[in-house]
Amino acid sequence: MQQITTRAIWRGVAGAALLLSACQKDSVTPDNTPNLRPLTAAEVKTVSSSNDFAFRSFSVLRSKDAASNLFISPLSISSAITMTYNGADGTTKQAIKETLGFAPQTDTEINESFKMLSELLTTIDKTVTFSTANSIWHNQMYQLQAPFVQKNETYFGATMKGLDFKSANAKDAINNWVKSKTNGKIESIVDNISADDVMYLVNAIYFKGTWTYQFDKKLTQRADFRKEDGSNVSTDFMTLSNGQYNYYADATKQVVDLPYGNKQFSMTLVLPVGSKTVADITPELNSTNLNTWLTSARSSSLELRLPKFKMQYEKELKQALTQLGMGIAFTNQANFSQMVQASNQQFAISEVKHKTYLDVNEEGTEAAAATSVGIITTSLPQAIIANRPFVFLIREKSSNAILFIGQLMAP
Repeated sequence: MQQITTRAIWRGVAGAALLLSACQKDSVTPDNTPNLRPLTAAEVKTVSSSNDFAFRSFSVLRSKDAASNLFISPLSISSAITMTYNGADGTTKQAIKETLGFAPQTDTEINESFKMLSELLTTIDKTVTFSTANSIWHNQMYQLQAPFVQKNETYFGATMKGLDFKSANAKDAINNWVKSKTNGKIESIVDNISADDVMYLVNAIYFKGTWTYQFDKKLTQRADFRKEDGSNVSTDFMTLSNGQYNYYADATKQVVDLPYGNKQFSMTLVLPVGSKTVADITPELNSTNLNTWLTSARSSSLELRLPKFKMQYEKELKQALTQLGMGIAFTNQANFSQMVQASNQQFAISEVKHKTYLDVNEEGTEAAAATSVGIITTSLPQAIIANRPFVFLIREKSSNAILFIGQLMAP
């Protein structure tokens, strides 16, 4: 029996802030009040597991390259892997479920919560652009199983498209879709397609938010950012002198929660203090601690100095996902028997790619994420100054969902 490796390529793209308005006034008006609703029990579980996966994957990735900038979208990765999960069975399905933290939930609960959470995030703030899109591109030699198609169309809104994988146009079709869904921030996600490839499952996320209180461009000045090796790099620092944000501090860290738009989305900065480093505070990063810090935070109008920075990140996630518990999905013991009709061939994931882009400036943040799964054969200071490496997250307040997480080691 010929063995087919299912090459699943997941890619994530993180975006950048665009210039919109130069005022520092609160942007909330009666016309853009948050579109709030309580989360279902299944959504609460999904957000909790997704956030836990965010911290675990961040820790694993930074342990391999601690001195470099890092930026991922755990929501994008989870979305693409969950679409693939809908085609898995047996111990492979269980391994994916446990890696993503979905063990207590049924398949219906998992899928429904992704659908409802996506609807919430895309409609909650009219002043912030957030979009997520999914697609499945399969070799036209293969016919997909109806339940696999139905689940991913119903719950993920996935576009299904059969392509001639022998043609160079197949790669272009997938890359053009990703470029369109990320507003041009991610131009490509697939490098090469082989006639032996079976399928690519792709998620794309795009975020653009304007700060509720914008940094004054006239106050932006060059200053030194001190790297952990003791060297300095000169970069532009933005200054927020008349803003308002939530602030928490203890012996090891300062936490700054900077709002976007009508304050539902925010960028949360976790800044080491004193002799502490990013490595020192990383073990403290988990959902329980983050909730404690944010609950204990108080409103502050202290002057804030934050570096302008752009970031592009690309990572093959096979090693990290194997370390997190789903290694079987990449081996010849993998079971993806729920994907393709009438096939005696065996499938496995060969690679998982994640790609991100970020731009933070005086007016806001723009972020995009794309994940593709491919299948082939086989005490109060006078001012807060973020002039040292730090961790940051982009979050949604009502759901507590972490959209992006990263570390800035050098602007």
